[in-house]
Amino acid sequence: MNMMIKNACQAMNDEGFAGFYDSLASQYALHGTTTYGEFVQRTDRATLPLSCQEDAVFYSVAYAMGHYVTFAQVLADNLVLEDADTVMNIVDYGCGQGIATLATMAHIASQRDAGATHLNIHLVEPSTVALSIARYQVACMADALGFSVCITSQNVPLAQVVVPDFANDADTLHLMSYILDVPAVQVQLGNLTGQIRQLTGVQWVIASGINTPAGCAGFNVLSHQLTGCTYDIPKYHVAHRRYDVIHGCYRTHTSRAIGMAWYSNEATATKVA
Repeated sequence: MNMMIKNACQAMNDEGFAGFYDSLASQYALHGTTTYGEFVQRTDRATLPLSCQEDAVFYSVAYAMGHYVTFAQVLADNLVLEDADTVMNIVDYGCGQGIATLATMAHIASQRDAGATHLNIHLVEPSTVALSIARYQVACMADALGFSVCITSQNVPLAQVVVPDFANDADTLHLMSYILDVPAVQVQLGNLTGQIRQLTGVQWVIASGINTPAGCAGFNVLSHQLTGCTYDIPKYHVAHRRYDVIHGCYRTHTSRAIGMAWYSNEATATKVA
């Protein structure tokens, strides 16, 4: 595991995700060698699976804070945990380095006793590099928050995913963060939505993404496949402080994002939350 990531994960214990991000950004500022141009060329503007840990660090410094705060706001607007169940299931599709799962764990911890809650977490990611980092970071965040966790994964593209059936009565949260704008993802969504619609029990699908025509198109594809309809997509403008990898300094940015949640159980049709 990259030493920058290990050092940053240690900061989760006292300062949560903000501490993790600031530690990683500070280390990149001192020791990072990847430039924005190199990253764009190797990853086709972050649309290809990451192939090395240096690119993973760069991606996190450049984008993770914006992705985290946006997903956290979508959760805050939609997901209220009203029962006292001590088990929850999470599936993170195209998880990258697990940012949506980190935000979800923090959200759950804000609403219930983490020490009395067990999380079954399943991470799906085509990049072997990103998936190994996601497993490590999720385990570190779970330890910092006090959750008991079981982490499993699939190192496959979405077209090959077998959606897990956890065979319990717990709610399942299906996460999709900043993947729906990618055309290759949009054509593979049917594999996921078809399986999700067959699951029994409470199912949530929670998504965030970039507010562009491609992003909105991806949300519409997902919505139509889940519900048969499309809806107005809520827009998000979340101010946050992050390290600017191009100018080499911290700046305040505002996310240009969209987000939505869908909810279903065996007794009701799928609906927008």
